[in-house]
Amino acid sequence: MRRLYISAALVLLLAVLSGLHVWHLNDFTEELAGRLSKAQEMAGQEDWEGAARLTREVKDLWMKHEGYLHVTLRHEDIDAVLISLDETLAFLEGAEKQPAEYAASNARLLTQLGLLVEAELPTLTNIL
Repeated sequence: MRRLYISAALVLLLAVLSGLHVWHLNDFTEELAGRLSKAQEMAGQEDWEGAARLTREVKDLWMKHEGYLHVTLRHEDIDAVLISLDETLAFLEGAEKQPAEYAASNARLLTQLGLLVEAELPTLTNIL
């Protein structure tokens, strides 16, 4: 009977840790998405330096959390977000500003961040 209690406690602990992970990941990606959306607005107002600064801040935050992200998420997803961040920064920091390409790259990045959380949710689609 003792084994059953220990097993149930471990399953409960894993469920709680999984829930905390999804909660933290959601908060983290929402913070990043908010900054990227603000950068999009700034670029729309021709404030390319401000948009680049915000996007660099997002990349710095992403890099600070990279250890945690590599432990909890798929490496392909993490690498794809990092590549999109670099691509988005390249559009912002390039000599020739390309608003449409930047907007598309930023939208792809926002979608990738949203999909990170969606992939971690305990839905029937993710379980099967």
